[in-house]
Amino acid sequence: MAFVEYNDPFLADFATTATKNGSTAVSGVFDKAYGEAYGMIAGNDPVFRCPTASAVVRGNTLLIGGVTYTVTHVEGDGTGWDVCRLEAA
Repeated sequence: MAFVEYNDPFLADFATTATKNGSTAVSGVFDKAYGEAYGMIAGNDPVFRCPTASAVVRGNTLLIGGVTYTVTHVEGDGTGWDVCRLEAA
């Protein structure tokens, strides 16, 4: 028997709603953590983690908290979730 994980309870507690390409609501977890490299380059590294079924792909736009981001990379994690790397548009 295959294991099936239901994301709805997790998303109900922790989700942020993003608007994909100006029209489609997508639930996921938004993180805009501070990052630093070599003590010289610093900034934010925004990511949006969402179920793979949300069909977010590179080049999509996501409106999150009034800021529009462009999806630069989508990395599947093998568990049915994608990590979408974002860049402010």
